[in-house]
Amino acid sequence: MRVKPRCTPALLLFLLAAGNTLLATAFFIPERPSTNATARRSLFFPSAFNEADQRFPISPPHQFIKAGPNDHRGPCPGLNSLANHGFISRTGVDTFLNIINASNQVYRMGIGASAAAAILGLFGGNLLDPTLPISIGEPPNNVGLTGILGGILAPPSGLTNTHNQFECDASLTRCDLYICNDSHTLQPKYLQALLDLYTADSKITNSVALVSKHHANRIADSIANNGLFFFGPVQMIVGAFTALQAPSLFANYSAEHPEGFMSVEGLMSIYGAARSPNGTLTWTRGSERIPDKYYRRPGALLDQWDLPILLPQVLEMWALYPETLSLGGNLGEPNTFFPLDLGAFTRGAYSLDDLRQPGGVNLVCFVYQLVQIVFPDLLGNVNDLLAGVLTEVGQLTDGVLGTFVCPRTMGSVDMAMLDKYPGWVKSKTKKGIL
Repeated sequence: MRVKPRCTPALLLFLLAAGNTLLATAFFIPERPSTNATARRSLFFPSAFNEADQRFPISPPHQFIKAGPNDHRGPCPGLNSLANHGFISRTGVDTFLNIINASNQVYRMGIGASAAAAILGLFGGNLLDPTLPISIGEPPNNVGLTGILGGILAPPSGLTNTHNQFECDASLTRCDLYICNDSHTLQPKYLQALLDLYTADSKITNSVALVSKHHANRIADSIANNGLFFFGPVQMIVGAFTALQAPSLFANYSAEHPEGFMSVEGLMSIYGAARSPNGTLTWTRGSERIPDKYYRRPGALLDQWDLPILLPQVLEMWALYPETLSLGGNLGEPNTFFPLDLGAFTRGAYSLDDLRQPGGVNLVCFVYQLVQIVFPDLLGNVNDLLAGVLTEVGQLTDGVLGTFVCPRTMGSVDMAMLDKYPGWVKSKTKKGIL
């Protein structure tokens, strides 16, 4: 059955991402993902290694400069490093399109995946400025600007205050908000746990599997320690997407390792970590930097980290570690996890088993339809404010809807089912969330 979209600017943004998923729907995802580096290379990288294109020297004006006390830095190491190198404003406040472009040019994050991430960032951005500026960290200084708060216009929060929107519980390296009252500062113990997994596997033939294991461990830790842990449908998907950035965007795609190799040193650099003389891992705000010798992903469309590659990785994560599909949340105390019935939530349209079917079509359609249902209600009349600046983005999606066909339709969701989770209620009271 063909999905008939509602024409809203927020949906147009998502369709930019959905355009590349048309390629992904033709993919067959193996039931047992290969750990052979050569096989994985041939599956995910049609192009050959290109020294001239992939070698990415960090030279002026993009030399590393540590963030100053008045610069904005937040929960995303990739964005922090882009700012520290001046690929986006070193202040940490830049426009929606500049952030998308820099993510694509430096890390070869596909335009679709970049746009999808930036949509979530708009919850902390200024929606009355036609350039849609977003602070990648703290609230911007010009407090007269407006963002989204509880579905209405309010001062923009910056990405540090977008819990359960841009960031969520069980981060690879950040603390859960309601444990530490801080979800943007890197916690060395969590990064060390990830590094320990890397050092235990000297070959690292499948870094997606390795990071997936760390993601599963972090979810288990949140369930055991965070009474307000919440992992709703959007958080489950965002959590998987953000976890997979480490092996996909921060790895070195050199001639020696054309399939991508994420070294301990490279991870520490991009996360801004260092070793003290006694060997303890340390972190200093604003110190994230791109490694001096960095080979980015190949530049061809099908090689960039976009949905045709991302979807197989998500399905691989879910197949290897089903606990990363822990949809639901705790009920106010640690270890009180109560699963969310996705079938009931989607009124019979999708189950968890449907989402992990090989090929990724159901996963694409679930996210695609969820955005259609949820975003218009959250954005309300802000859509009119966004319409002008997003016209150009919308033009990029021409023809997508005519060929995007989903095998099932999700007409609505039962949001009231989420009210049993105190973590959801607390975040919803603080700000509007997905």
